[in-house]
Amino acid sequence: MNLFLQLLGNGLVQGAMALCLAAGFGFVYRSLRIFHIAMGGQFVFSCYAFYFFAVRLNWGFFWSGLTALVLSAAFGVLIELAVYRPFFKKNSSSGVMMIASLGVMIIVENLIALGFGNEVKTISNQLEPSAVLGGLRFTRIQLIQFFGGIAIFAGAGLLTGYVRYFKAVWAMGEQPELIPVLGLPQSLLRLTVMVLSSVMIAVPAILISWDIGMDPHVGMHYLLLASVAVFFGGTDRYLSWGIGTMVLAVLQSLAVWKFSARWTDLVTFGALVVILLFRPQGVFGTRKRLEEES
Repeated sequence: MNLFLQLLGNGLVQGAMALCLAAGFGFVYRSLRIFHIAMGGQFVFSCYAFYFFAVRLNWGFFWSGLTALVLSAAFGVLIELAVYRPFFKKNSSSGVMMIASLGVMIIVENLIALGFGNEVKTISNQLEPSAVLGGLRFTRIQLIQFFGGIAIFAGAGLLTGYVRYFKAVWAMGEQPELIPVLGLPQSLLRLTVMVLSSVMIAVPAILISWDIGMDPHVGMHYLLLASVAVFFGGTDRYLSWGIGTMVLAVLQSLAVWKFSARWTDLVTFGALVVILLFRPQGVFGTRKRLEEES
């Protein structure tokens, strides 16, 4: 039982990071209606930006992390201006947008592999200090990941729930055609979505790479985790992304406890298949009337 509780605790730490990733994917999917595959490339970009400043230039954690956050936000703006917006103006289909997004991820990952190599890179080789909480042992990085991830996810939820401008960002996903009619700056709102998403992606990228390192092809794993969490919980409610993420974290911990870590992906996507077959709006989503879906 102690092993299970420790695995569960570790799973909840990973779930806290997945909260931010799910929000990063979910904001773009819900507000812009784009399956944001380029998120995988942004994740890798943020990891290696942090690695470059922290290890190659030895700037220290704070300045390296801050610089990586700014660069990630700028990269998100570049994706919107150079890729998503031209297709949006042409009224391209969601399939075309998804393929373009996939192209961004492939280009980014391969350019980083050319520049840094395919081997795993680590930020720190020092033994991390740890603390015992309730009989469970967590490292300093894990505690930062858990509390930081929850705080950032909650902060983004408060922005979209109570700040008028960010409420418009959220509402844009429901009836985007009304945004220009109401006199709201649609172009600026789209850029805001990309900046907010990029920051939510960069934070876990920095903390995860600081903890376990990274390689140029790790982005797909975290993209799939984030997208499954959003669809599992339900795409139209922010809180459901968080609940779905934590439920998946518990399921993955159970899989590791009973089988091995190799079964986690099977459990995750098995849950997704069941949800899509029997409750496509998500576990906590609201079923829409036919006239709302048309």
